Amino acid sequence: MVLRRWTLLLVSVLLLGVLAACGEAQNSEDVGEFKGVPNVAIGGGGGSGGGGNDITVDSADGGTLKFAQETLSAATGTIKVTFNNKGIQGLLHNWVLVKPGDEQKSVDESTANAPSYEPTATFVGHTKTINGGESDSVEFEVAEAGTYSYICTFPGHYAAGMKGTMTIAAGSGGEAAGSGAAPAGGGAAGGTLISNSAPGGELKFAEETLEVAAGEIEVTFNNKAISGLLHNWVLVKPGDEQKSVDESIANAPSYEPTATFVGHTKTINGGESDTTKFAVEPGTYSYICTFPGHYQAGMKGTLTVK
Repeated sequence: MVLRRWTLLLVSVLLLGVLAACGEAQNSEDVGEFKGVPNVAIGGGGGSGGGGNDITVDSADGGTLKFAQETLSAATGTIKVTFNNKGIQGLLHNWVLVKPGDEQKSVDESTANAPSYEPTATFVGHTKTINGGESDSVEFEVAEAGTYSYICTFPGHYAAGMKGTMTIAAGSGGEAAGSGAAPAGGGAAGGTLISNSAPGGELKFAEETLEVAAGEIEVTFNNKAISGLLHNWVLVKPGDEQKSVDESIANAPSYEPTATFVGHTKTINGGESDTTKFAVEPGTYSYICTFPGHYQAGMKGTLTVK
């Protein structure tokens, strides 16, 4: 009996020693690799590492449905994102960049695309859907400066709070500087403009002021309205707005003016885009939608040509 007690005591001491050694290992500098995914020090620029447009972002460790970095920054142009899924094995995540307001739509598209869970229409850029311990890198172009949302579109993850904000500045990195990409809110360089209608059923342009250099310009108009709501983008000289609307109505069903316009896109349905090129001289112009009732409802803006 005495020998058995001594044997049990010896085993207990040895077990305590093993546990203590494990505790020391967990507190050592070697900790930081989870399932083969190394921890990466996130540098300046609001969470972007390795330069302004080379970004690393991680999921939270374990089973937490969050991104480790909830704010990121970059510049217009080419952006590279490396996403590390540091979740537990079997917990799938992705990284999807969308415009504000498109989060739930992107989740719905993604769910419809199971088992890849990759959106197809609303995303700006996205990685693959990957398992815990895996990484994926992606490169994509962003032409418009502004504030974007990034989310995980795997079912339930965005709703649980797996989201963040990426601020994209104009002309300071990637291919943006001098590339002619149009920043959000109306700025433009190199003769390129991007204009959007307000989303849904609102009769407005998302940008009510635009600016461009004189010469030949290219305008891309995105009708972000609901399907069935037609819009166009028509540039006129101040004072010619109503005359251009009247000409446009006379030209139904295309609703394209013929005499007073300086430049115009086609009349397009919600969800469609059209691009046009034309020359402009310095001055202040009005851009309007000439579809019946839309200009009167306030669908207009001001273009300054320098």
